[in-house]
Amino acid sequence: MRSVPVGRLVLLSCLGACAVAGASAQDVDPGRVYRCPDNSYTNMLSVVREKNCKPVDNANISVLSPSPAPAPRARRPSVSSHHASGPDQVSSGAQSERDAEARQLLESELQTQQAKLAQQLQEYNNGQPQRLGNERNYQTYLDRVQTMKQQIDLTKSNIDALQRELRHYSN
Repeated sequence: MRSVPVGRLVLLSCLGACAVAGASAQDVDPGRVYRCPDNSYTNMLSVVREKNCKPVDNANISVLSPSPAPAPRARRPSVSSHHASGPDQVSSGAQSERDAEARQLLESELQTQQAKLAQQLQEYNNGQPQRLGNERNYQTYLDRVQTMKQQIDLTKSNIDALQRELRHYSN
């Protein structure tokens, strides 16, 4: 069984729809599929004669009919946020509780990242970290120093991002 690329199936579905629409006006060979030199497929005999199309033997081709357009969904009227009442609105007490929880989580993460940065800076030793025993090759040492620098930069950017987020919760 051969598979047909999606583009061809779309073309076939269009050709099939055209064939059904024009079946009364033109001769159609429903039992055969013809391939034309422009890589189009048809079963309309007038097109076959006009373009010198060749029959496709043992063609397992599916002709897809166009799917009906989905019914338009009813639109809900937009509600101004000043007049909103319902499940989407959060009471001010609940919102302040959520804000406090988010702020606490951000502060905790900020402290974790600051401790991590302090540890990284101590190990980095101003670009001169201790050489490890398996770093006989100097390039291996330089690669580790570069990785340490990248990790320090990443931690600093994490700290900056956390501080920016915390400013959103400042009163």
